[in-house]
Amino acid sequence: MLTARSISRAPLVVRGCSYHTPAAYLAFSKGFSSIERKEISRNLFTPTRHHNLHLTKVHQKPFPSTSLLQKPLLIDRRWFTTQPLICNQDDLFAKDLSVEEFDDAYKFLYAQHDHPRGPWVKVLQSAQQILAGQKMPRILVIASGPGEPAAMLATNLRNADIISAHSTAKCVEWASERFKKSGLSNVTPRFIPDSQNLDVFSDGSFDLVASCYGLANSPDPQQSLHEIYRVLKPGGTFLASVWEQLPADPGCDIILRHACIGPNPWHKTEDNVDAVGNFRCPVRTKRPMSLSKPHLFETMIEEAKFSLVLVTRDEYPLKLGNSKEKAFKALCLPIRSELQQLKAVDHYHPSDVAECFEDIINEGFMVKQLESGEMEVPYNVYKYVVARRSYEDEDLKKDIKHVKPTRNGSANVKKLTPIRPVDVKKDPVIFDTWIRMKPAASEKIANAVKKQIKLYRDKSDMKVLDVAPSPYAETAIEIASDHPNVSVDVTSRSMKVVESIREKVRSLGISNLNVKTLDSSHLSGFKDKTFDIVICSFGLTFLNSPEQALSELRRVLKPGGSLIISVWEDLCLSQLSDFIVDEMQATGSMEDFAVFDTFNGPDGVLHTLQPYAKPHALENLIVDSGFNLTRVDHETARILLSDANCSSDFGVNVATLPIRPFLQELEKSGENEHAFEGARKAFQTLMNDPSLVSYDKCGNAITTLPSRFKLVTATRRHEDSDGYLDNDKIHSSNQKGKKFFKFNEIPK
Repeated sequence: MLTARSISRAPLVVRGCSYHTPAAYLAFSKGFSSIERKEISRNLFTPTRHHNLHLTKVHQKPFPSTSLLQKPLLIDRRWFTTQPLICNQDDLFAKDLSVEEFDDAYKFLYAQHDHPRGPWVKVLQSAQQILAGQKMPRILVIASGPGEPAAMLATNLRNADIISAHSTAKCVEWASERFKKSGLSNVTPRFIPDSQNLDVFSDGSFDLVASCYGLANSPDPQQSLHEIYRVLKPGGTFLASVWEQLPADPGCDIILRHACIGPNPWHKTEDNVDAVGNFRCPVRTKRPMSLSKPHLFETMIEEAKFSLVLVTRDEYPLKLGNSKEKAFKALCLPIRSELQQLKAVDHYHPSDVAECFEDIINEGFMVKQLESGEMEVPYNVYKYVVARRSYEDEDLKKDIKHVKPTRNGSANVKKLTPIRPVDVKKDPVIFDTWIRMKPAASEKIANAVKKQIKLYRDKSDMKVLDVAPSPYAETAIEIASDHPNVSVDVTSRSMKVVESIREKVRSLGISNLNVKTLDSSHLSGFKDKTFDIVICSFGLTFLNSPEQALSELRRVLKPGGSLIISVWEDLCLSQLSDFIVDEMQATGSMEDFAVFDTFNGPDGVLHTLQPYAKPHALENLIVDSGFNLTRVDHETARILLSDANCSSDFGVNVATLPIRPFLQELEKSGENEHAFEGARKAFQTLMNDPSLVSYDKCGNAITTLPSRFKLVTATRRHEDSDGYLDNDKIHSSNQKGKKFFKFNEIPK
């Protein structure tokens, strides 16, 4: 509602506009439709002797025009209300913009990121898991503020060498005092003027780099990510958090506008900046939500050559304090420099700012006042990202062999003959283990398919194809069960998988699901343009020609139909295999070998089973095959280790998947003829370690650490030959000179 002060010849305030009006015309607040209220809020009031109000247009001039509308809107006096705005309100809390009070508010607000669901705890937990076993890991914390989460890391990782970096000397001084008071000698504060230039650190200096909300304040966050990638060691980890939702952030824009405009008429400049006369209002320089757009931060991380490992979201409230003074300073921290700039040029309107702040509190969404009188900002959602610097060709040329530290610390280390590269795709155990890991992601893949099905009004003639599924075919069975009118076809080249799916379909009594034995690279059993949706869940890995398979999928897909395809980006199985090796050495079931990271290199099992882990590798392949990308999601899943459907050796096969060639070499060379038996015994100990193995509600054992996969949705392009396009107006999509952008070539 709009109201005005009932003071004779006082300004009638309408959010940035004013005009002198007698006390007889107090205000208006109700009696209008929403369209009329919007129109009134854009105009000024002029009193007449007929006790009515005529509206005049401002016409984006510094002062209102005196011309009247041809058909002025008449406001009946009975619609007036005598409810005044806050009169004689105390605006002292908005007048004081001292640096000391803002600093106190910053420390008070910053300390709340230590919330149990906040990013500091997640950074500590990730660092403890990633750096476990390393003797002297080096950690860089960017935008560490008054010293966190650097102090938390230094307290819990006493063997780590930590650098706490910030771009302001004041924060570096606060951090130094904090470290001295806490007696932390393994952390060093350092002044870094710009995260876009980390030349003070050499290439490959750190095992881990962390940044909590700091990249949003960087003028060029993409360049900052490139610098972080440079200073990380190959295989090093980057931990970051960015805001996704800050309900109170729009309040900063509202307060800044009223601080500059006050009761004066205002207009927009050509570059869309608020202005009062010839004075331009200052533009915000700090926006905490600058990286909040969906998939923006993940795309930037991949552009910097990182491999995404984990993306999660969480939320926690931010307290503002019990007093208006503290709450106002805490809320206005992102615009403190702009407010101080306005006050320095004598263009600051504290009364209007105080009134605006009161409105924000009374509104109750941006800032909520609790029963205790304390004010807080609820529903603050942030994104937590774990990324890893992959080994590149130049890193591998250095021929650096990383020795795995053993538990018993034996000085008599026996060297093992280097493992010969093997074709893991021909190992039946690896293939069987691989396909049985697919159900971990089936729920999220099924949800993606259901979203596409919802786009169709008539589902009676819909056809869905699922190629290379798991033996359980969870996705196809769920789609067929939830949509009886949709025809679902499932194909696999494995007779064992086909028979398993057929048996399950018969037991469930599903009539709209057909199973065929076909290779996804040769779908000769289906005609062209048959299916509306085609699903390929992790099926490209074991194909000799993924390009041929995508060509076949495109052929059987209708123009405009959807392709939903998934690939693993990062399988968190190395931690399991590392534990098994350590346990075998500690129990004496295997001699203390110098275990080289040969199985983690380019010829290793995980590297072979993740051919599309490199950023944009899958997207470019899909685009080159004649599809248009519509959505790319980075999801997580926890791998199942044991349940009623799994054999007794399935969990062992999953845990030893990265080191299977290593164990085979031990038995074949005679170094350890019972290597796999020792691995099974070590696996039983592994099942009791909660940091690696957890149990769901059904009692099934799953990996504690989530594995990451990429879920891509694409559509088949319409072409002239499809009969959907006008040949006279639209050029053929396969015409010479027609250029389609690859994913990494799309103009940003």
